[in-house]
Amino acid sequence: MTTNPETAHGTVVRELTESDIPAARAVMMRSVTEDFGEPYHPVIHADIDDLAGWYLGPEGPFMLVAEDAATGEVIATCGIRGGALKEGLSPQHLVERYRDGRTGQLVRVYVLKEHRRRHIARALVEATLARARAEGHYDTIALHTYPHSPGALPFWLSLGCELVEDDVDGVTRAAFFELPLSERTSL
Repeated sequence: MTTNPETAHGTVVRELTESDIPAARAVMMRSVTEDFGEPYHPVIHADIDDLAGWYLGPEGPFMLVAEDAATGEVIATCGIRGGALKEGLSPQHLVERYRDGRTGQLVRVYVLKEHRRRHIARALVEATLARARAEGHYDTIALHTYPHSPGALPFWLSLGCELVEDDVDGVTRAAFFELPLSERTSL
């Protein structure tokens, strides 16, 4: 399924293409280092290393990008993939919960800091959820975020996400949320 381009505050939200991969990867790696203060980790960032393999080929997973309408620059990303969490890197009860194959994981929701406050993340998430609903691969959407990510917790709470695990003081340092994928879910 191809996502129709939508204009959102001077951006075009569209599907990731092969030619977008270097720019999308740059957005992601910049966000990882600037927003999270994290170094590159080959296990955690495996999908960033192989965007085509994770998001362009398989049925179910996909990634959208936001392109600045004036410059054509990729300035934001948002993807969805199977919800399975990595053993030993996530709370075990969530690893078990998301093995069902019907849970999608909302991932790599990154907007370059100079383009924030333009509702780009919201537009990307809305488009991602609309496509996930239409394709029908997932019943529930899960995600995790970090309290040190600028604006992340208030953003996800404003979308009606339900907190299912607060591991902020634990190993992951993350808050885990779920968002039902029913038509009644509106952003």
